[in-house]
Amino acid sequence: MALDTVTQYVGEARVLLQDLVPTYRYADAELISALNLAIMTARRNRPDLFLEVVTIPQFVTSDITNGTPFAMDSQYRVAFLFFMVGFAQLRDEEDTQDQRAIAFITKFTQQLMTLT
Repeated sequence: MALDTVTQYVGEARVLLQDLVPTYRYADAELISALNLAIMTARRNRPDLFLEVVTIPQFVTSDITNGTPFAMDSQYRVAFLFFMVGFAQLRDEEDTQDQRAIAFITKFTQQLMTLT
């Protein structure tokens, strides 16, 4: 699994969300919003990950079709994916999704805060 572009993040999020059949349950804009929130949260908790970044990225849905890169240290890329999935599931109206969403966001925090 490569997580080099916004397209790949959205694709992998759809796999974990079991949302692979068009028309998708989660809109592209929702998943992009979740990625942007993950970036803001990571920047607050781990500003060192963004020291060499001139402009903090904020993606839009056209970045999916453009294959826009998301440059992040490879050991933290899966953490961003977990946040995207957790945030998308928090927006669901089903009570059963809450525990799974919390688990994904907790994994995001744990992986983000683990220094290796």
